[in-house]
Amino acid sequence: MMLDSLSFRGKIALQILAAVMGIALIVLLSVYQLRQQMGEGRRDQLVAAVESAHAIAQGFRAQATAGQLSEAAAQEAAKEAIRLARYGQDGKEYFYIWSTEGVGVMHPIKPEWAGQNMVGKVKDGEGTDVIGALVNGMKGGSHGRAFVQTNFPRPGSTVPVPKLQFIMQVDGWNWMVGSGLYTDDLDAQVMAATLSHLAVGLAVLLVIGAIGWATLRSVMRQIGGEPAQAVAVVRSVAAGDLAVELPKVVPGSLLAAVGEMVAALRQTVTQVRHASDSIGTASQEIASGNQDLSTRTEQTASNLQQTAASMEELTSTVRQSADAARQANQLASSAAEIAARGGQVVNQVVATMDEINHSSKKINDIIGVIDGIAFQTNILALNAAVEAARAGEQGRGFAVVAGEVRNLAQRSAEAAKEIKGLIGASVDRVDAGSRLVADAGQTMSEIVASVQRVTDIIGEITAASGEQSEGIGQVNTAVNQLDQMTQQNAALVEQSAAAAESLKDQASRLSQVVQVFRIDAAGHTSPGIPR
Repeated sequence: MMLDSLSFRGKIALQILAAVMGIALIVLLSVYQLRQQMGEGRRDQLVAAVESAHAIAQGFRAQATAGQLSEAAAQEAAKEAIRLARYGQDGKEYFYIWSTEGVGVMHPIKPEWAGQNMVGKVKDGEGTDVIGALVNGMKGGSHGRAFVQTNFPRPGSTVPVPKLQFIMQVDGWNWMVGSGLYTDDLDAQVMAATLSHLAVGLAVLLVIGAIGWATLRSVMRQIGGEPAQAVAVVRSVAAGDLAVELPKVVPGSLLAAVGEMVAALRQTVTQVRHASDSIGTASQEIASGNQDLSTRTEQTASNLQQTAASMEELTSTVRQSADAARQANQLASSAAEIAARGGQVVNQVVATMDEINHSSKKINDIIGVIDGIAFQTNILALNAAVEAARAGEQGRGFAVVAGEVRNLAQRSAEAAKEIKGLIGASVDRVDAGSRLVADAGQTMSEIVASVQRVTDIIGEITAASGEQSEGIGQVNTAVNQLDQMTQQNAALVEQSAAAAESLKDQASRLSQVVQVFRIDAAGHTSPGIPR
């Protein structure tokens, strides 16, 4: 379009011209509307005045119709009343009455026209037959009323000026009541209003022009040049050319800001390119690491499953050990009870052996007494034998008896010695047995204490086995949970790997997008992300 070829200044000037034409058109329309309104006002004033005179005639006609007045008297009264009637600002405007054929009925200024047919006899300033025009206007009018434009000079002047006539027909009397008003003053008022509007419009135009020129200069300073330059730069940037050359512009202007934007955008695109390359490389490394982590996580999950199975077996073994420890505790408790009873029996045996030892010592004493008796008997037998020998033949039998007694005493002494030896040996053995029994009692006490300690240890082992069973159960539960978490981690790692691959693709697309921009005059672009 032709407007596209105009510069910004030309467009602003065109807008100012359009404003001037618009204001001129507004002034003309205002003047025209004012002229119409003033004309309508004058016409309304004329119509209102004539309607008042017509109402006077109609009133008297109604009286004649009603028989209050004769028709001639009513007509005379009506003519007189209308002749005396005046209106207007200075009260000089009058009414006239003509018949519908042009015969004069009443004219306050020209009474001599009464009764005369004035058609063709009254000319206005332009030679128009005024009465004929009134007659023809009434005939061509509607509803018994009509406007007729004439030209008459004002009183004291010879220059004809427009004068508007308005007539109304009085039904039944064949009358036309009318009046006329000059309208040349309307043109003067319109001209004054036109000049006033033109002055206001010119002032407005001057203000608009000054504002437009100031606005143009301000906008040009703010833009820094023609907007077409800014449009060309922005289009180049939109096309991806960030190496576009900008003209020397005013600092702080739009073009300067565009230049700063282009520089910042150039730097941003460069950083985005480097960042997209880094993201692509990092995402590739992340994807590789996620793949390795996924493999290791799956291996860990498999190991955890095996560990869980082993923990299940260990739990079963520990439970069996706990059961065996409880049985061993029961057996140890039984052995402790038996050892305690054995200790009591040994103590009883020790006491019995002490009593036997004491009895053996008493027997030894008795045997000593018997040995003494045998020794005394042997002495007595020896004495008896000596006495028998002294007695001779009389004491021979007594000597034999004494010899036998001596033999018995010797045999008793020998038997007592043997018994004493046997009793001594028994005492020695009983003493050894007592010592052994005492040692056995001490050993049994030690066995009872050891069995008690073993019982306590086995009880502790049983409690520890129970706690180990519970702990291993908790460990087994934790291992199962860890297995589930590891499997979930494996799934998350796979999702992370997929996300890293997606990030890599997005970084590649981002690199391809920013490659559209040319950031140096040679058109160099940074390499894209390897696919």
